Amino acid sequence: MKRTIIILLAIITFVNISEARQPQRGYRGFFEWSSSLRTENLGYIDLLGNLITNHESTFYTGFTTSHGYQINQMFFVGGGFGMERCGKLDNWVAPLFVEGRADFKLGKYTPYADLRLGANIAEGIGVYFSPTIGYRFNWGRKMGINIGAGLSLAGYKAEHYEGTFISPDYFEMHYVATRHHVRPYFSFRIGIDF
Repeated sequence: MKRTIIILLAIITFVNISEARQPQRGYRGFFEWSSSLRTENLGYIDLLGNLITNHESTFYTGFTTSHGYQINQMFFVGGGFGMERCGKLDNWVAPLFVEGRADFKLGKYTPYADLRLGANIAEGIGVYFSPTIGYRFNWGRKMGINIGAGLSLAGYKAEHYEGTFISPDYFEMHYVATRHHVRPYFSFRIGIDF
C-alpha cells in the first residue's frame, strides 16, 4: 500500500512540474507499447454432453504505431497498425486503423483524447474501435511521452456448431455457420510521439 501511495504521489508531482509543448503543424508519428485485459467465459463440452464454462482473465501485449499530419496545435489525423498477442490462448489482435486525436492545453496540463476506427485483421476481418484518454509529457523539443487508457472493441469470426445425441453414448457435432463477434478489452498504452 505504501509503495502504491508513493508511486501516485510521484506521478502527481511529475505532472505538476512538467509542462509539455503543444505539437507543431506537420508530420507526426507515434510508437506505443499497448496492453489489453479482458475477461471471458471459456467453455468446452465434456463426454456426457455438458457445457463446462470457466471465467478467465486474459492479457494481451504488443505495440501500435501511427503516422499522420498535425493540422494545428490541437488536432491530428493519421493511420496506423498494431499487433497484440495473448500467450495464454495463443490469440492475436491485429488492428489496422485511422486515428483522430485532440491534444488539449489546460494551463500547464496537457491531456489528450484519441479515437481509432478500423479493422481487426486477425481471426478473419472484424471491426476495431478504440477510444482513449490520457496525458502527454514533454520530452525534449519535439517529442512527448504519452500515457493513456481506454476501451477497445475487436471483432472476429468464429465457426458455430450444434451437437445432437445420436444414441445415449454417441454425441455428434454439426457445423451451423460462421458468425461475427466482438470482444471488449480494457486497454493501456504508453509510448512516444515524434
